[in-house]
Amino acid sequence: MLKFLGARFKDQMRGVVISLLATAIVVPLACVLIFIPLWFANQPGASIWVLIVPASLFLLILLGGGWGAVGWTFYRRKRWLDSLFTPWGLTGSRYMISGRQYQGTRTLIERPAQGREIIARFYRGPTLDLYVGTPLQTRLGIAEKSGTSLTLAGMVGREPLPLDDPDLDGLSIFALDEEWAHSLLADPEAKMLLLRLMRAGESWVLMPQLFLQPGMFHLRLYRNKNLFKYGIEPEEAQAWLDDLLALARIAEGLPAPQVTAEESGAERMVRSGRTFSITLIIIALLVGVPTCALAIVAAVVFVIAIR
Repeated sequence: MLKFLGARFKDQMRGVVISLLATAIVVPLACVLIFIPLWFANQPGASIWVLIVPASLFLLILLGGGWGAVGWTFYRRKRWLDSLFTPWGLTGSRYMISGRQYQGTRTLIERPAQGREIIARFYRGPTLDLYVGTPLQTRLGIAEKSGTSLTLAGMVGREPLPLDDPDLDGLSIFALDEEWAHSLLADPEAKMLLLRLMRAGESWVLMPQLFLQPGMFHLRLYRNKNLFKYGIEPEEAQAWLDDLLALARIAEGLPAPQVTAEESGAERMVRSGRTFSITLIIIALLVGVPTCALAIVAAVVFVIAIR
């Protein structure tokens, strides 16, 4: 819980820093292009265009610069994520407005991943979701001991497994089939892979989580524990994928779990990536309608001003 509160505090600090930088840019522009022309416009015989032209330039710089910065950020992130995931043979597309997703059935072109479905997603948080397909139809959730354990408990519907292994002491593990989960944890290689995946991105990841849901192994690296800095190198991403594939192969080699589950409709929608269209509709309603209203008001004010 303390880690989560610390992350929330850093989110607020990040917002404060960005707001201060924006203020440092906007206030001088407003002084030059709004307040000074406003003073001149109030002088006897001054034309209204003394105010309209600089104000229009101010809006052009403000909106154009803002959208330009957003576009440049999206472009740089796309290039970075492409360098991580397209070498695996995955196809990239937009995800949830500002995120990216990559889907396919291969890792490196010269090394097929046995036809497994592979999905990589990076979106706001920052959050990295890495999925590897599996025929297993059960549930397993692993997280560091914290408040997030309650979320896993609700997802799996179980209390955490009793563990007597000191290597797993810092983890909460929940399983639909507890006997099968103990068999997996008893495998030395599987335990090594599991512990290594739970340390993925440890320089910046706040909450690493590992799931087995019906049809998918899922590694989630959630939120940034630093103020700004985070990053993923291609070698790191490849190592995480290799470990997840190896863990899937070991799990599939065990006797099949006796307690099974089916993929939920929500899980199916998230896996398919259809959340983007829903998000787009919500954003259009929240942003588009007020923007149109403001544009109409601005047009009316402009017409009145030039009469």
